[in-house]
Amino acid sequence: MLMKNKFQQAAELLIDAKIRAEPMSLLPPSVQPVNLTEGYRIQDIVTAGNDTVVWKIAATSKAGQNHIGINHPIAGQLSDSCILYSGDTAVMVGNLMQAAEAEFVFEFSSDLPARKTPYEVDEVMSCVGHLRIGIELPDSRYQLFAKAGTPQLVADNACANLFVLGSRVDCDWRKDDIATKKVSLYVDRDLATEGYGSDALGDPRRALTWLVNHTSERQIDLSSGQFVTTGVCGDPTPVRSAAHIRVEVEGYGKVEVNLSNEYPVVSKKENA
Repeated sequence: MLMKNKFQQAAELLIDAKIRAEPMSLLPPSVQPVNLTEGYRIQDIVTAGNDTVVWKIAATSKAGQNHIGINHPIAGQLSDSCILYSGDTAVMVGNLMQAAEAEFVFEFSSDLPARKTPYEVDEVMSCVGHLRIGIELPDSRYQLFAKAGTPQLVADNACANLFVLGSRVDCDWRKDDIATKKVSLYVDRDLATEGYGSDALGDPRRALTWLVNHTSERQIDLSSGQFVTTGVCGDPTPVRSAAHIRVEVEGYGKVEVNLSNEYPVVSKKENA
């Protein structure tokens, strides 16, 4: 009962910090997860009741790892309320991380049930229907997120916040070496960072397979229609005071998002 209370208390603190937009320095020592298993147990409570639309992988590159102070990938979950589409406006009020990340996104066309034996890359790719480009806008409930450590970051849903989903790539991308594709991120029309698909665990397809096997080990089934975003290509880019972000991948198109540091004004008519 004591362990259950610890996980529930930690989850409730994280949920409350998100709802109130009042971040904490870190979780209180008495409820901090001590390992990855405890971190993911808290994450599952935090995300309970929300259907996962996008699975995210954090820290798949050295730049991404340095940004949050860890040395290996972790996974998080995004529900429908966290998803934006190209051209939408993201409200950045209260966002502590103030960063944008360019990422490759895979869309499943077949289910991938949890099982005892690991999935191979080719097997996973046979269940992928489409490739997209995305922009992640992460955030944390911790003021000291770079010092939180892996278990606490996992509990905080791996800094999942908002994700901008681009259109399906309209070419025969399966013939390409995605790892060599150049990715460019622009802040207010100025080039801010460039990277390659290889920044995501050496190849976005390898990162995708890591996520599939990670969820399988947690006895979580993946479903047709879900997405996996595979981690930052280039550097996590500061966006404080920026108004527009655009990501381009050579031959694959672009995705963009407007940023606002004000809450949208709701008219009396809309409230009626």
